[in-house]
Amino acid sequence: MRRTLAATLLLGVSALTACAVDGVVTSGVQSNAKPAGSAVRIELTNGLGSGVYIGNGIIITAAHVVDSAIRPVAARDGNGNAVAYGPPTVKLVSDLGDVQEGEVLWINKDYDIAAVRPKNERRFTAASLACREPDVDEPIVAEGNPVGMEFLRFKGMVSGKAREYLPNWKSAYVIDVTISSGMSGGASYDASGDVIGINVGVADVHGEQGKAASGGMGFTVPSSVVCGLLGRV
Repeated sequence: MRRTLAATLLLGVSALTACAVDGVVTSGVQSNAKPAGSAVRIELTNGLGSGVYIGNGIIITAAHVVDSAIRPVAARDGNGNAVAYGPPTVKLVSDLGDVQEGEVLWINKDYDIAAVRPKNERRFTAASLACREPDVDEPIVAEGNPVGMEFLRFKGMVSGKAREYLPNWKSAYVIDVTISSGMSGGASYDASGDVIGINVGVADVHGEQGKAASGGMGFTVPSSVVCGLLGRV
């Protein structure tokens, strides 16, 4: 059977999509597991995704998760006249159950990475960024909110560089981890509990009959890219 490989971006159930950085926790802080209060569920009117709090009032997620939120919505006065544009906001739910609003700071569609600022960052605990590329065969744990379920973790490994299979995915790595709708934007952690990547998509295998099924592969953008983006913003 002839098959083709395609990358699918995952945004929630309704679509069922080493550097120094000021104020951000990098891998100088080591831990055996990711800290409670760092994983985030991101909710929008058209779906949901995942994210991770990394300190300095910043939650990192996938750009396609919050892309719809950056389109400004005009505020109206009492007569229905447009007077201003409201900030792009999303609903944030931490893995400790805290609920608050967040504002989209920036997105980078080239790498499918975005940053969101919560209204009260003190309610989160920062996960540390590894600020490096993963090693092939390195064991990882991916976390997210698959198909409406909350904060599940999946063990797997880094399988290789995505560009060897999909030329357009120049920076991402293939991970042998179950990635489901709603997990985009969530973190993959290395054995030290540091964020090694941000999960951005899943691979579908298409057969001759046009039927699609998960190939058991996901894609993650390495934390080195995230650190680089934060250093330029």
